[in-house]
Amino acid sequence: MNTTGRVMLAALAALATVHAATAGGVDISEVVVDGRVRNDAAVSSPVKTTGHPPIRIPSTAREIRFRFTADAAAGRLANDAPLWSPPAPPPPQAARLRYRLEGADAAWRDPPASARFDLRFEDEERGAIANEILLLEGESPGWNRAAEDSAFVRKRLTATVPPLTKTMRINFVSHTSVGVIAIDEVEVVIQRQGESSISRHALPVDLGGRPFGPMATPARWEQSGNRVVMSQMRMRPSPTPHPILVIVDDDPELYGGWYQAPPLDIQPGDRVTVSWSAAWSLGVGGKGTAAYENLKPGTYFFRVGAFYPNGEPSGIEAVLPVEIYVPWYLRRDVWAGTAVIGVAGAVAAGRAASVRRIKRRLAEMERERQLEQERARIARDLHDDVGAGLTEIAVQTDWLRRDVEQLHDAEITGRADRVCQSAVELIRSVDAIVWAVNPKNDTLDRFVGYLTQSADQFVRAAGLGIRLDVPDEVPVTPLSGRVRHNLFLIVREAVNNAVKHAQAKFVRLGVRLDGRLDGGRVTITVEDDGRGFDPNEPADDGRHSGLANMRRRADDISGTLTLTSRPGSGTRVEITAPLA
Repeated sequence: MNTTGRVMLAALAALATVHAATAGGVDISEVVVDGRVRNDAAVSSPVKTTGHPPIRIPSTAREIRFRFTADAAAGRLANDAPLWSPPAPPPPQAARLRYRLEGADAAWRDPPASARFDLRFEDEERGAIANEILLLEGESPGWNRAAEDSAFVRKRLTATVPPLTKTMRINFVSHTSVGVIAIDEVEVVIQRQGESSISRHALPVDLGGRPFGPMATPARWEQSGNRVVMSQMRMRPSPTPHPILVIVDDDPELYGGWYQAPPLDIQPGDRVTVSWSAAWSLGVGGKGTAAYENLKPGTYFFRVGAFYPNGEPSGIEAVLPVEIYVPWYLRRDVWAGTAVIGVAGAVAAGRAASVRRIKRRLAEMERERQLEQERARIARDLHDDVGAGLTEIAVQTDWLRRDVEQLHDAEITGRADRVCQSAVELIRSVDAIVWAVNPKNDTLDRFVGYLTQSADQFVRAAGLGIRLDVPDEVPVTPLSGRVRHNLFLIVREAVNNAVKHAQAKFVRLGVRLDGRLDGGRVTITVEDDGRGFDPNEPADDGRHSGLANMRRRADDISGTLTLTSRPGSGTRVEITAPLA
C-alpha cells in the first residue's frame, strides 16, 4: 500500500474513533444573576435540546453571567490522523465552545482566547535569555473556516537583541486556545548595530523536492507541542500553490506549534524585525463564560454550541430559554393604574385642601374686615377726641405764652414756650398714630407721600435744607400697617436725630424700590452732613439713644438696619424691609 492509502486509512480510523464517543456534550452549568447563582438553570446536551423551561429574570438585573462546559475529550484528533477536517456527518463531540444569545447577538461569539508568536533569544548553550511576544486574538478578518482559503494578515514584531545573545529562534504556539492558525511568508530582517546595511532571511515552507503531505516536516521548521497531529501543513492556492504551516489545536489543555530550526546567528545590539502573514480563528474549549449587562425585557435563547477548531458547527448545542420580565412594580399598567388612582386622590385632596383654604381665607377676610373697622373707629376716636383736645390745649397754651411774655419774666416765658412746644409735638405724634392706625393708608403710595411730607415739614421748620429722592411714580401696592408703622417711626427717629443732635445743615431722604412689588423690598435712606459720631462709643447727650429702638423695630418687620457714621463725616441710616 502506498503512502496516500495509509494516510486515508488512518483518517478513517480517526473519524470512527470520534463517532464512537457519543457520551459527552456541552453543558450550561450555571447562571449567575448579579452575583447570585440560579439553581434552576443547568442544561446538559449530548444532543440538541430545546425543551428546558425558561428561567425568569427581572429587568432590574444589572448583569447576567452564563457559565458553560464541554467534555474535555470532545473532538480531539487521534495522533495517527494526519489530516484533520470537519467530517460529514459531524461527530457528536467537538472541541471549541461558542455561544450566542438570540435576541441580543447577531452571530456566534467566542470567549476571549489568544495564540502566541514568540521571538526567543538564546545564549551559546541554547539557553533562553529573553523573549519578545506578540499575541493573536479572536478571529482574523476574512477567515473562511479553511485556513488555506482565508485572507491573510501581515504581522510584524521588532526587537533589539539583548546582551549575551548568540542565536535567535522563532516559535509559533497555540498557547491555551482552541482553534486554527496558518503561517506563511516568514521573513527576518537584521540590521547590525552601528551599520546601515541590513540582511534579509526568508524562511519559506520548503520541502526540498519531497512530496507534499499534511504531516511532512519542511526544511528549517520543526513541530512542537504535546501532540504531533496538531502541527500540520496545508497547500495555499495563491498566488501560486505552495505549502504553509498550520496549527490545529483541539484541546484546551494541550498545545501545538512550529519553531525555526536551526536558529539564526545574531549579535547583541542588533535590530531584528520579523514579519509574516497569518490567518487565524481562536476560541476556548473545556469551559467558558458569557456576560450580558442591562438586558431589555423580552424572551431570549442562550445557546452554547460545540464547534470544530476552525469554527465549523458540529450540531451539538445546549439551549436555555431566558425571559427578562418587568417586575410588577415597574409594569406600565401598574404604573398607569397607580397614576390614575394617584391623580384621583390628588384631585380629591386638592379639592379638599382648596375648600379648606377658601374657608380659612374667608375667615381671615372676616377678621381683617373687623380689624379694619376697629382700626377705623380708633382712628376716628383719636382724631375727634384726643386730637381735638390736644389742639385746644395747644391753642390755650399759645395764648398763655403770649400773656406771660407781657410779664417780662424770662424764666416763666421759657417754661411757657416749652409747654407750647410739647403740646405741638404731642399733636404731631397723635397725628402720626392716627395715620398709622387708619387702614385707608395701608398702601405704598400713601406711605411714601405721608413720609416725605412729614419729613419735609419737620426739617424745614427747623431751618435745615432737605432733598427728597423719591420715584416719580409709586405703585399702589398693599403695605401692612405693622410694616409701615415701624418704618415710619424708624425714619422719624433718624430725621429727629439729624435735626436735633447732628448740627447738620442739610438732610437727604431717599426711597428705592427693589424687585417685584408683590415680593420685593423697599429701602429708605436718611443722610445728613452733620458732625457724625462713633456708633461704638456710648453718648451721654442722647444724640443716638434711639438706635437700639430703631434696630428692634427693624427686626420686628424682618428688615435690615445699617448705620454708617464717624466723627466729622455725617451720619447715614439705611433701612431695608420686605413689602409683603
